[in-house]
Amino acid sequence: MVALQSRRIESLLGTKLDQIRAAHIHALVDIAAQEAFDLDFKATLYGRSDSDRRALAGDVAALANTGGGIVVLGVDEDGQARAVAAPGIELSDAEIARIRQVVASLAAPMPVFDVLGVPETSVVEGNEVAPPGWSEPPTRGFIVIAVPRSPAAPHAVLVNEALRFPKRNGATTRYLSEPEVATAYRDRFAGAARQAARVAEVEGEAVARLDTTDLPWVLISLVPDLPGDFAISREVYLEFQRQAIGKPAAILDTGTTCQRVNVGRRRLLVDGASGSTPLARWMSAELHSDGAGTYALQVADLAEQRRRQLPPEDGAPRPQLVDDESIAVALLSGILHSARHARDRAAAGGSALVRAQLLPISEARPTEIGHSRSFSDSRSRYPLIDNPPAAEAAASLDDLAEPGPVLVSVAAALADEIGQAFGVPEMGQLSRDGEVRRRYWGHGWQQRIVAWAEQHNIPVSDATLQ
Repeated sequence: MVALQSRRIESLLGTKLDQIRAAHIHALVDIAAQEAFDLDFKATLYGRSDSDRRALAGDVAALANTGGGIVVLGVDEDGQARAVAAPGIELSDAEIARIRQVVASLAAPMPVFDVLGVPETSVVEGNEVAPPGWSEPPTRGFIVIAVPRSPAAPHAVLVNEALRFPKRNGATTRYLSEPEVATAYRDRFAGAARQAARVAEVEGEAVARLDTTDLPWVLISLVPDLPGDFAISREVYLEFQRQAIGKPAAILDTGTTCQRVNVGRRRLLVDGASGSTPLARWMSAELHSDGAGTYALQVADLAEQRRRQLPPEDGAPRPQLVDDESIAVALLSGILHSARHARDRAAAGGSALVRAQLLPISEARPTEIGHSRSFSDSRSRYPLIDNPPAAEAAASLDDLAEPGPVLVSVAAALADEIGQAFGVPEMGQLSRDGEVRRRYWGHGWQQRIVAWAEQHNIPVSDATLQ
């Protein structure tokens, strides 16, 4: 998945960036596309001199500091910055790797960007093939450097032993003045504050919809730092309903499914309740039009069965013993589903701030973390009677929207932070290296979580905590 999401660029190319072909680049010549704040043409590869290396890093940083965009290598332009020919350039994995290395060494902080190799092809009977006489794969084609607008702006480039901050100005690049640099830094910090405030806002609204009279919940809140937007219509609602109803709520089948779909102000709603009750049960998601979202799952209370066997005592505390494996599954599921909404439905981008918490916890419901398996001791040191601060982590939205080591690593960090509030130094199910630890899953979970991990090329380890 390419990080840059740009309707203008996609309209010019006639395709999404992750589906780009040589024919789409030749079409830019056919329409005499003109360079702009988000489009830059280069007839040749960037050279290897110091000035050429600075130019490469500066072009990438300038797009990140402005509105994002693409640099297309292999397209020639005229005096009015219009595409007039597409001779292409030599393609190689080594050149693509060099582009990444140059930007990483000269731009600070390093912007998010993708480097796409687009081989030259011909169309024969509807199929793309290499032109006659060319080797397989083609050795010529185009390189597209795709750069999203960066929430970490301003990005600097080292020029003559000084940091300069480039920015696109129409079809050209200029450097920011000192007051503009100061403003850009203020905007960065203000953006982080807005993101944190947005997380608290969507989290508070989500808690109000949860039925907390029975089992405890794990609530995950996610807000991208580059908000997206989608319009909610009846068509969108019906498609969401088709996608959601009856589908498993978690990455592993826990018996909980999505049962009820609704809409709220600028958000899609889904939960696991049935009937007319206004509160959500079993699962709940609020998916906002700007890409923010919450995802909550009820988790196993290992003390529930014993408590039901005892006679009720008016006013007596109701202890909870929350299953640590259920927490791990809820975190993986909530992060994945929320990130996919942000990326794929709302077209948000950049990084995402993720918060997670276990609730409700109170004097009436003192809570511990534990398990029923025989291996390892992750039981709480003491029961918690006040809600701890929410656990927080941040990562690339693209990485969180796909099952993989980054998703596992972020879920592990959140699980550990939740556990530490209960006196558990480290929860064992997931590692911050992005591994699933097999031995910390009981018989009811182990086979399924290992199968899920192997399906998505996530490492599975037999390591134990020291």
